[in-house]
Amino acid sequence: TLIADITPIVEISQRTGLPIETCTFIGSSPIRQYTEDWTIDKLQRLTDEAVSFAVKQGMRVMYVTEDTTRADPASLRALYSTAIRAGASRLCIADTVGHATPNGARAVVRFVQSIVDECGGGVGIDWHGHRDRDLATENSLAAMDAGATRIHGAAIGIGERVGNTPMDALLVNLVLMGRRTSDLSKLPEYCEAVSEATGVPI
Repeated sequence: TLIADITPIVEISQRTGLPIETCTFIGSSPIRQYTEDWTIDKLQRLTDEAVSFAVKQGMRVMYVTEDTTRADPASLRALYSTAIRAGASRLCIADTVGHATPNGARAVVRFVQSIVDECGGGVGIDWHGHRDRDLATENSLAAMDAGATRIHGAAIGIGERVGNTPMDALLVNLVLMGRRTSDLSKLPEYCEAVSEATGVPI
C-alpha cells in the first residue's frame, strides 16, 4: 500500500480509459508487524496516503489486510477505519496462511462488518482464502453466510503453498445450495484445460 505502487495502475487506467480496481495490500498481523518492524501508526499513515491518492485519481480501491485472520481486533479496527475514511470501496479479509476455521471466518467477517457499520456503511467485504488446513471452500461459504459480498477463488485451487479456494468446488457448492443458477456443464472441460496448461493435476 504505497503511492509508488499505485501510480502505474493510475497511469494504465488513464492511458487506456478503462476503469481498474486498485487492490492495495498491507500486512496486519503481529507476526508481520514484528518481522517487518512496522508500527500500527506507520501502517495507518501508509494506508491513508495510498488509498487517498488512488481515490483522488478516480480509482476504486479494494483495501487488503494480509494475514487478517491472525491479526488482533484493535489493529484491524485501526487499519480498516483508516481505509474507509480515505475512500476505500471494498475491504478484503485475507486468510493468508489458511489459518481460519468456518466459525473463525464467520466471526471475523461479522467483526469487519461492524467496523463498516461504525464508519457509515456502504463498503463491500471480500473473503480471500487459502487451503493450508483444507478448509478454504467451507470457510468461503461461512464468510458468505456472515456477510462477505465477494469471494475469491482460483482455478482448481492453484495458489501459494497448497493453494487457494478452488473456484470450481465453490461454484458447485453454490449451485447445489441454490445460491447460484449457473450452468456448470462446461466446468469439467475448463478444469481439465487448466490442469493441462499448468501441469497441476486435478
